[in-house]
This record gives sequence, C-alpha cells and structure tokens, in this order.
Amino acid sequence: MMSITHCAIATAGVSLILGTADPLALFLALVGSQLPDIDTSTSTIGKIFFPISHWIEDRYPHRTITHSLLASIGIAVISGVIGYATKNHLWAALALGHLLACFSDCFTKQGVQLFYPYPAWAVSVANPRRRITTGSATELWILSLAIALLLIGVHAATGGGITQNFVQALGMKEAAVDVYNQKASTNHIYAQINGIWAADRTSVNSRFFIVGVEGNEFIVSDGKGIYQTGKQIIADRVTPTLGSPATTQVLSIAFNDEEIAPKLQEAMNSQPGAMVLLSGQILIDVPERVQLPVLPRMLQTASMSGQTVILNFHPIEQALTQLSDQYGTGTLTLKVISPRPQ
Repeated sequence: MMSITHCAIATAGVSLILGTADPLALFLALVGSQLPDIDTSTSTIGKIFFPISHWIEDRYPHRTITHSLLASIGIAVISGVIGYATKNHLWAALALGHLLACFSDCFTKQGVQLFYPYPAWAVSVANPRRRITTGSATELWILSLAIALLLIGVHAATGGGITQNFVQALGMKEAAVDVYNQKASTNHIYAQINGIWAADRTSVNSRFFIVGVEGNEFIVSDGKGIYQTGKQIIADRVTPTLGSPATTQVLSIAFNDEEIAPKLQEAMNSQPGAMVLLSGQILIDVPERVQLPVLPRMLQTASMSGQTVILNFHPIEQALTQLSDQYGTGTLTLKVISPRPQ
C-alpha cells in the first residue's frame, strides 16, 4: 500500500514542481519513488532486483542509506549526466521522485535516517501515535490527496488538456476548433463528422481533412470536394484526430492587369506535393468566358460578381483551368498545406 502512496506523491510532486505532464517525467518519478525501498528484499522493487536488494539488506538497516539525502544526491548526479547526454532535462524527475518518497517516509512511525551517515531518525511529529501506518485511514486520505494533486498538476501542465480531451470526446465543435488552432501549423488535422447533408438530409458519418475554420465552423475536404459545416454538412459531432507532421503556410500573389495562369502555375510548381487553396478577389477582363460550375453538396469555392472572381479555399488546379486565358488585377492568398493530405 505504501509503495502506491509513494508513487502518487512522487508523480504529483514532479508534475507540479516541474510543470509537466510528460509521460517520461511521470514514469521516472514513479521509478524514483520506489528506489528507497531497494534496501529490503520484501519490497516490490526489492523482489524485482533481488541480488541488489539482498546485498544492501545484508549491509545496511532498512530506511538508512537508500532513504537519505546522500542517495538522492547520488541519483541526481547520475540522472543529471544522462539528462545532459540526452539533452532531456526531464531526467531530474528521477531524483526528485526519490527525494519526495524519502520525505514522505518521515511521516511514518519509524521515520528515516534522512541525513545518513548521521544516525538520527527524521520523523514528522514527536508523538508516535500521530504518525502514519501502512494501510491506515490517514494513508488513504494522503493517497487521495496525492492523486487529486496529480490531476491538478497534469491539468495545469497541459493548459487544460484534460478538460479539452473530455469535451473533445463529446464531439463539441469548440474543442475541435481549439485542437485545430493549436496543431494545424505542425500536423494534418482530421475530423470524424457525424450529422446530415443539408441538401438531402441523408446521414454523414465520415472522416474529413480540415483545411480551415471560419468562426466555429470547419472547411473540410474528403479528397473529392470542399465542404463547410453549418452549410453543406449539419454536424452533430466533430471529433478531431491528429495526423502526420505537416506545415501550413499563407502566401500571396498580386496581379496588376497581367496574365493569371503563369503566376498560378509558378506558385503550384514551387510547392510540389502540397495542397494549395486560393482565397481572395480578382478583377478579370473577359468574365463571360469563365465557367464556374455549382456542384451538388459541395461548397461553392469560386463565384462571379460582375467582372470579379471571388475565391474561397478554391483548389489552385481548378483555378488554372478556369482562368487560363484571363488577365486580372487583384490579390490572392494561397494556403499551402505540405504534404498534401492522403
């Protein structure tokens, strides 16, 4: 029972002190919390490493050398060397977990020789009846408090990640928007969307790639077309998932009464293997030659208003075909997602 309490105290302390929820740090804290009890072969870690625990047990009394600041310093030196070699400061969690476990044992009836080799026993209170015994109600309260502090530490370290994951699991669009805003610059973001098609009220239960957000609504693609939740798709649930590493850039092209296609072709050639979507407005010279079909169920990413072509997340490949013989004036924004999502 006490070993579990040590784990909870050490991981909670490391999470709060180092401000981390990294699994490696919490694992190292857990390991560190068990190291003091390697001085007895009856402990969990003593049974796992029996030759070592048996050797220590024959030479040192329980809760002396392995429960001391001297041992914590030794572990700190070793973990510091490993951390420096691996360029990972989280190895400090190993020594910190050990120290917190030793300190917590000061509240037990026996206490520990915290300042070994000085033989004095460090105990929390003078009255032995007020000290903690294994399996007592007091230990259960401490264990509960440590678990609560661990949850608080993880929540703080992830910036509310626990709450976000909960509402994300419920399919709430606000949580999905947060995920997209945080991760879209470094990864592909997909969404499992449950709902109905606005056009014919048939059901939707498919995975889409998120290409952008507008307010709390998503612009998504299934590789065949572009759609918007709230318009083409009435979504009941939007559950985001993190995809492979990717980069997203926003570029612009200005046209000053010049041929459109060469600049678009140059932009596409400069981004091989990427998804390139155009947004903006451009005034063209011969609007009657432009054919912009309206496709069922799909977001109309290109439209005409007089002589002005209005684009919104419009694939560059389509724009090249539709504006191939046009001269134009205006500025287009290019959203470049590389590599192209599969």
